[in-house]
Amino acid sequence: MSIRVRLAALFTFATLLLVGGGALAFVTQLRSGLENSLDQTLQARAAAVSADLGAAGTSRGPLRTGPNTYGQIYSAAGRLIDTSEPLRDALLLTPTQAVSAAKGGDLHLNRAVELRVGGDVGVESMRVYATATGVDHTVVAVASSRDLVDEALQRTSREMIVLAAAAVILAGPGSWLLARAALRPVERMRAQAARLQADDAVEGITVPPTRDELARLAGTFNALLGRLHAALDRERQFVADAGHELRSPLTVLRGEFELAQRPGRTRDELAETVNVAAEETERLVRLTDNLLALARENDTAPRLRPFDLADVGRDAIAAASSRAAAQHVDLRLAAGGRTQVVGDAERLRQAVDNLVTNALRHSRPGDSVTVRVGAADGEAVICVEDQGPGFSPDFLPVAFHRFTRGDDARGRSTPGADAGNGLGLAIVAAIMTTHNGVAAAGNREGGGAVVTLRWPQPPDGDAMTPARALPAMQADPAEPRP
Repeated sequence: MSIRVRLAALFTFATLLLVGGGALAFVTQLRSGLENSLDQTLQARAAAVSADLGAAGTSRGPLRTGPNTYGQIYSAAGRLIDTSEPLRDALLLTPTQAVSAAKGGDLHLNRAVELRVGGDVGVESMRVYATATGVDHTVVAVASSRDLVDEALQRTSREMIVLAAAAVILAGPGSWLLARAALRPVERMRAQAARLQADDAVEGITVPPTRDELARLAGTFNALLGRLHAALDRERQFVADAGHELRSPLTVLRGEFELAQRPGRTRDELAETVNVAAEETERLVRLTDNLLALARENDTAPRLRPFDLADVGRDAIAAASSRAAAQHVDLRLAAGGRTQVVGDAERLRQAVDNLVTNALRHSRPGDSVTVRVGAADGEAVICVEDQGPGFSPDFLPVAFHRFTRGDDARGRSTPGADAGNGLGLAIVAAIMTTHNGVAAAGNREGGGAVVTLRWPQPPDGDAMTPARALPAMQADPAEPRP
């Protein structure tokens, strides 16, 4: 069932309830008002009859109840004492009702009463009022025809039924047309969305000129399409870049293997071919590992736990100490105050490893690489500084993009397997994104590059202890320098 039909049915049902409920309330109020007016007339005539009663509880002559009004007098025991002539064969009250009225409880009730006028006998609907008099607890009951009241109620009820039927008949088609007009922009947007292809999704759908919920929905949908289109472009670029990166080592491997198959190759030449193939294979392994690391960072949430950030720095320095010693580069750890923070220690260690490896790649003999850790202003901070050539100004805006390198600016210390594939800083940025943090790259005033990682810390004082600001951090003298 379409939304238009459901809205029309719901609106019609609501109209029926509202009109029917309003009509019922109106008729009820009308009945109450007419009966109250009739009761007031009967009370006045009952008072007049009570004034005519003698000491014996009977009137001096026929009961004077007024035109179209009839009366009867009952004893305190409920026995009929006197009656109007047309009621000589009928009772306005039962004995129980008469006794109840004699005890001081006024009665208002409707009753079908048999009237005898001349030779004609008929049953008429009456409104009856009964009350006790001051003469020996006798009861006066007066009654008047309800014909005018019943006729007014019947005529009003018929008019209400006709009005309700007309409202329901008009509400059905009217609400369907109204729903159709209101949902026309939705149907137009649906048709446009169905025609969209992946390449033209950036164009989006037409936003209605109205400033209502549908316009905001269209705007939100277009924003979503824009993000999806941007993500698609990034994925296409990523696939193209990954294919380019994979093609280079694969091309080298194919060339080396083709050379190895040629006749007359010496043992030394074959050994050189194997060495080159091993280097290119290592490049492929590293590239595959980095691609898997990026996929993991995008698909899984970090496991946030309290840990000592200085331990992460020490472990990263220990892992890179052999390479640093071979390059005659000093590795240092600078910790500012206490370094208890919250984060995913394993992933942050991977980020520091990438930064230290990148710094060593661009360091010269005699240089130093410093890893600074601490916390400041509610944020955990890691800085990796080197004394290499630094980043080129053109590279800084794209430093954390995938498959981008700053090798031309910073110089590549060793070719071949040691060459980066442009994913190290991208992995670092992805790790910071999962921590709701940021990664920033820049150059030091005295020369060299610096990469800073920051991510927020919970306000719980037990989870982390704020440290001094980073500029106050000093190198740990206890750390060994390879």
